[in-house]
Amino acid sequence: MRFLNALRSGLWAAAAVAIAAPASAFGIGLQPTTVEMTVEPGDRQRQIVNIGNVHTEKTISLTIGLADWTLDENGQIHLEPPGEREDSASNWVRFSPAFITLKPGESEQIIIDMSAPIRTTRDGDFRFAMIASTILPESRSGQSGVWKKYQIASLFYLTMGDGESRPQITSSGLTMDDDGRQAVDIVVENTGNSHARLRGEVQISGDRGETIKMPIANLVVLHDGKREYTMPLGADLPANPTIKVQLENTYAPQTSSGIIALPTYSAPLVIREAAVESPPAPADAETNLE
Repeated sequence: MRFLNALRSGLWAAAAVAIAAPASAFGIGLQPTTVEMTVEPGDRQRQIVNIGNVHTEKTISLTIGLADWTLDENGQIHLEPPGEREDSASNWVRFSPAFITLKPGESEQIIIDMSAPIRTTRDGDFRFAMIASTILPESRSGQSGVWKKYQIASLFYLTMGDGESRPQITSSGLTMDDDGRQAVDIVVENTGNSHARLRGEVQISGDRGETIKMPIANLVVLHDGKREYTMPLGADLPANPTIKVQLENTYAPQTSSGIIALPTYSAPLVIREAAVESPPAPADAETNLE
């Protein structure tokens, strides 16, 4: 099993910093950023991940490794050393090469071979991340010798056996920060053993028929997980507002189509008891990776 020692012994508390940085941030593009697979005990699967240097002048060297990963309730990615989580699939994986150097415009393929065990303690999702990392000098006025670590990831979901994704909207509310900026949040819980991937629309309506519409796309809720998704209001809130949420789950392995609609959620929109300091914007970076 080819594990990167530097990843195992690195600064894991700060490992998520720059994990979702776009290619323009340090000149590296990676595809795919998300891989979802259904596997059976003993299955062998292969996935190719393409990494390219989009710089026109710089040569970049990258170290390839594995990590366990999870999402917090706000959708932020957290990395952990490979093989430490109960839902880790890192120990199922071999990859090659472990180190690459890319000249401007060059690309390289990382071959990832996965071998599912014959037995697991449960069905459902197991996860790992393939991480490409580098250290580059950072330009600061009046300073030299400052280096910064950059990472980009391809996130893998492996659904073993009889997977079920069962998300439901459990609550909603209106939040306001100290500057009076309003946002709507919804809480989604997934009691299934596989992740959910949600898309749809939130509608805020008032007494006079005014409607504010806000789309939701690619919202992931991990198995046995909870997500609080916050959407800043881009218009004035109507009087006596109500919220209606219509979502469909595009990752439902228990159905033949893989897609299932959630029951429509509707409720009066009221202020949460606890105000937030500042409503976080939708996690675009995380959403792109999931």
